[in-house]
Amino acid sequence: MKKTMTATAGMLLLVSAGTAQAVIPLIDVDVTANSWQAGPSGTVQSGGNAIDVEDDLGYDDESHTGFAVRFAHPIPVIPNLRLRYNDIEHKAQGQIRTTTQFGGQTYVANENVDSRIDLTHYDYTIFYTAPVPIVTLDLGFNVKHFDGQFDIEATGGTRKESVKIDEFLPMLHARGDVDLPLTGLGAGAEINYVSFDGDSARDIEAYLKYSVDPVYVEGGYRELAMDVDADNINVDTDLGGPFVRVGIGF
Repeated sequence: MKKTMTATAGMLLLVSAGTAQAVIPLIDVDVTANSWQAGPSGTVQSGGNAIDVEDDLGYDDESHTGFAVRFAHPIPVIPNLRLRYNDIEHKAQGQIRTTTQFGGQTYVANENVDSRIDLTHYDYTIFYTAPVPIVTLDLGFNVKHFDGQFDIEATGGTRKESVKIDEFLPMLHARGDVDLPLTGLGAGAEINYVSFDGDSARDIEAYLKYSVDPVYVEGGYRELAMDVDADNINVDTDLGGPFVRVGIGF
């Protein structure tokens, strides 16, 4: 089911990109797909002691996929738009080190548990591109919508708890690209950040780029960190690792 949703999201972004460019030729459209190898650190908590996602739950590096489409146009007063889908899920078997309560269940020290954390989210970004020579500089706002879940179950199925992670985070957005003329080489970086009312999150990446028009490849490092109180759960985690992204511009 999750793989089907990921593939569907990618196809919808690709179709929307082609449709927009066909209807309004002045719109520049970029479609990208990426693979991100990242492992989480930090904790999850719901009513009891914090549970460490590495030491208690056994999470390790996994590959995550993502798709994005970026629309840019020459009309100064109307912001540009980027839509991005990030499929992030970890699951493993671990062992609780200290007796703790999570939601309505108690898990005792040294008990084996199976768990899954789904931090899948969508980014809705509006931005303006600053008229800076050589550099493409985007400044704007991003809304990150987490649509995931955390499940934990004592091995053997004796006790199970599931908590929905449904949270909207408005963030500041900045992105810059530099291309070296006549070489196809470039570099870039992006930051999305918010800290408000006890919640905080940052999504940062830096990358190198090689282009053969209209296709380009980017490789770099991404970090996603959050300390968020959603309904009945606190997620205080940090994911980081290398990524590869392939894009095409229309």
